[in-house]
Amino acid sequence: MKKVSVVVPAYNAQKTIEKCISSLVNQTLEDIEIIVVNDASTDDTWDIIQGYEKKYPEKMVIIDGGVNRGSGGARNLGFDMATGEYIGLVDSDDYVASSMYELLYKKAREDDADIVDCGFYSEAMDKAIVYTSDDLTGKLDAEKRNRLITTGGYLVTKIFKNNLWNDPKIRMREHIRCLEDTEILIYMFLKADRISNVKEVLYNYSDIASSATKTMDLQTYFDSIYGAIESIYRVCHELPNYYACKEAIEYAIINIYSYGINRCLYDQIERFGASPQNIKKYFNNVGYKEKQLLCKLAQLKKHIPMGKYEDNIEVVRRINNLDIMIMKECDLRF
Repeated sequence: MKKVSVVVPAYNAQKTIEKCISSLVNQTLEDIEIIVVNDASTDDTWDIIQGYEKKYPEKMVIIDGGVNRGSGGARNLGFDMATGEYIGLVDSDDYVASSMYELLYKKAREDDADIVDCGFYSEAMDKAIVYTSDDLTGKLDAEKRNRLITTGGYLVTKIFKNNLWNDPKIRMREHIRCLEDTEILIYMFLKADRISNVKEVLYNYSDIASSATKTMDLQTYFDSIYGAIESIYRVCHELPNYYACKEAIEYAIINIYSYGINRCLYDQIERFGASPQNIKKYFNNVGYKEKQLLCKLAQLKKHIPMGKYEDNIEVVRRINNLDIMIMKECDLRF
């Protein structure tokens, strides 16, 4: 068994994949397994991956996915192949520090941690962030889990014990353009017993993938929103720690619900201006397709047992009042 398996999904990544893989094959952790999954690329990505596999056969495992499954589906193929004691994830347009997995693995063994997180650098924001602060590490209780869920973070800055993915088996949603990992991170925080951190910036996030969400068509974005809300509840609500973290999980669902509504109403908000007095105008003038999507989204939320917005301290604290008023109007109408 390898110490760490790193799963990399790659779709049309010929411009970035070499820098990504080079940062992984040159890790100071020797006993590492790098699993790169070609997600039906139409450029030279597969040829580049094969070249690295020939050069580093003792470290590289390559998979040609055949059909495009999205990053979640490609990662699932990698998870099925992973033999590592811990599993990490890297996106093909990002790269990592050469010491990343040695430091994360060493910390994991020292603390017997199920998850170890590190800092990342965002090129777009020119900012370094560490999501898991010291006061959230150690043995997890309800307070720490709630704060981890509301704080959020990324899968790619962490390593996870193999059994979190495989006992029982959990995999990511496929054919999704964004938010494909939303429920997974919440699930991991509910399932893990101990979490640790390495307070160093080890992951470089290029932000290329996130820019795609800004130009994503309405239906594709809606499908991602709808799937994330449905999956958070379906995957998490039967876990033993769900009810102790219900407020934080509901906040996560409501926040995504707000994103979906505001995307459907975007043209009307631009037209009339962002103001409470215009909320009814948004809904009265919204297009037929948008109205159908709003109805579908509201009906999904009604099937998830949830409290009132104003009773959830995280919702009141983190979501602005105008957005709460818009959600209430959507709930009322549909």
